[in-house]
Amino acid sequence: MLTTHDFVGKYLEEAHQIFEVYRSDDFSKAMELLWNVYQTNKQVFIFGNGGSAGTSNHMVNDLAKGTAVEGKKRLRVIGLADNMSLLTALANDCGYETVFAEQLKNLLNPGDLCIAISASGNSPNVVKACEYAQATGAKVLGLVGFSGGKVKELSHVALHFKTGNYGICEDAQLMFSHLSSQFLYQKIKTS
Repeated sequence: MLTTHDFVGKYLEEAHQIFEVYRSDDFSKAMELLWNVYQTNKQVFIFGNGGSAGTSNHMVNDLAKGTAVEGKKRLRVIGLADNMSLLTALANDCGYETVFAEQLKNLLNPGDLCIAISASGNSPNVVKACEYAQATGAKVLGLVGFSGGKVKELSHVALHFKTGNYGICEDAQLMFSHLSSQFLYQKIKTS
């Protein structure tokens, strides 16, 4: 019989292994991308579906507010999963697979950064946004699970959380929000 102790132990053991991605060169490269965006006064766009949309909203908060240092310029961060009126209008009129790319057409400039969050890495609307970003000269940072999917292939830097467990993948994606914002806060504060 499965006990909570056994279940939690197995979950934490797998999660701990997945979280080791944050000790990799890929995380360092991701921080270089964000630091470059900050230094060059470019913008960060964050998007995903479902739980990834929730993570993107949280990440907007952490990167916009959590990196703010009095007297220093601010990181410019925009969430593409935040405006339900616009999302549903685009989904209804243009197709759900376009909801992020269509928003990027209004806002994205070369040198900006798109943070694409997807457990599978194959959500059509996330993939289309990454393709548009690439074509526009923006950078793509993918936060992906499972096999990494198309988003991993389209990313300049990808943090690949090699798990098929949605919960552990989403835990790792949310950890990026906290690690990146706290790291950038310290870097901005001391620069």
